[in-house]
Amino acid sequence: MSTDLTERENTILGSSAAFIIGVTLQPTVYSKNARQQGLPLTLDPRLLYRGIGPSLANEMGQLGLQCAATGALKKALPSTTVGEFSAALGAGALVALFASPCELLMIQQQRQGTSMLETPLKILRTHGVGTLLGRGLGMCAARDAIYVGGMLGFTPICYDWLLKAQSPSSATDGGRPAVSAGAEALASMGSSMIGGTICAVISHPFDVVKTCMQGDLERKTYTGSMQTALALVSEGGRASLMRGVFWRSVNIVASVYIANVCCRLLPPYVKTLTRGSPDAEIGGKKA
Repeated sequence: MSTDLTERENTILGSSAAFIIGVTLQPTVYSKNARQQGLPLTLDPRLLYRGIGPSLANEMGQLGLQCAATGALKKALPSTTVGEFSAALGAGALVALFASPCELLMIQQQRQGTSMLETPLKILRTHGVGTLLGRGLGMCAARDAIYVGGMLGFTPICYDWLLKAQSPSSATDGGRPAVSAGAEALASMGSSMIGGTICAVISHPFDVVKTCMQGDLERKTYTGSMQTALALVSEGGRASLMRGVFWRSVNIVASVYIANVCCRLLPPYVKTLTRGSPDAEIGGKKA
């Protein structure tokens, strides 16, 4: 995230992008979860948008916290490629503490058809707070470290590389090669596809295990992380660890693209919202 913004401003930026992502891409989330659990696909919007409450809360809270955590870690770590990537990895793992229970609620709501309020109450009564907060948490942390590393770490690096590849080294604008709007759009799309696909494929087995664990709170089929992975391989071979990878890849590529565009275009508007104007003075200094 931008080091020119405060943690609060990075949170607003991330939450704004997440709202757009959550509403637009919810059908891909439902389809991914259905494929991973062996449930039928559907075109019924009442089913596709079932669980949109926790899903949207997860997207907005998760990306907002990821942006804030990544921005804070970037300021604490060296301004190098390794430093930026490490900040994104660390932020992803930390925010899993929030993301995991949100996703558990969404998955249970999708499976049971219960309301947004009824779902957590039923889980707490039947399984306890430990299940709500901890079921699948380790897999979620591993997945999100890879995912956020790709989205907020590798993708901006890839974007800069693609810009330089399209531009004469002599033409610069503020430290970056001067490029056309078309070249910027091409670099944004290319970096989103590369970063999104790579982090989707690498992190997907963790997501499959997490989803199956969170869908089976009674532990009838899936108990711990390792047992779940072995059970899936026993059921359908190693390919079972990649169930739903198409839908998740579509979701991540689109999410990365939207987030990347928002991170480039929204900061001036965030500054206007929080500081009065992008050029407002804070403490006697230009923002």
